[in-house]
Amino acid sequence: MRKETIITAIVFFSVGFFSGYIYDAQKNWSAQQRAASAPQTQEGEAGATTGAGMPPGGTAGALPEGHPSIDTSAVVKAMGEEAARNPRDPEPRLRLANYLYDQHQWLQCIEWYQKALDLDPKNVNAHTDLGTAYFNLGRAQDALREYGKSLEIDPKHEPTIFNTIVVTLNGTHDLEAAQQAWERLNKLNPNYPGLDRIKQALDGARAAARP
Repeated sequence: MRKETIITAIVFFSVGFFSGYIYDAQKNWSAQQRAASAPQTQEGEAGATTGAGMPPGGTAGALPEGHPSIDTSAVVKAMGEEAARNPRDPEPRLRLANYLYDQHQWLQCIEWYQKALDLDPKNVNAHTDLGTAYFNLGRAQDALREYGKSLEIDPKHEPTIFNTIVVTLNGTHDLEAAQQAWERLNKLNPNYPGLDRIKQALDGARAAARP
């Protein structure tokens, strides 16, 4: 989702825009993997819901706001049981974390990413998705910590570098760190999607910060 707003009299991308973009940019790396591995419903769709998180055929107000749908709860239960049957395998934990991530169940997915990383601490994508989940909860420093771990493993992981720009710009408001991350990604891939637009936002923030 893209959204624009005006901050300090400058046209600037809002946190809402960046949260959507950071989610989509990192989600793309494993979209096919997640679709292939998610449990299937009777209709052949993984955890299908309709409307604002309601199960097919459900009624408004049937569940408290923010509560996982009935279908989602069943999928989570089944995937959790699979993880329990395979205590030394990070993959069932990662699949469940990814599923919860796609459902925007940030607190729950954080728990399962941590469990997956306990068994597979060098999983770059898991660290990055964990960081993005933290960011969606407003925990920018925790997000940057996980991005740092990702980049220790793979210094050229482009989605992580992009996400670092987003979080340092809109989370911690560290413009120098955001600039350094931008230059790093621009050197690796000047055509990275969204890089030019975030540079405009960065330049605007830096201009507004000058005396």
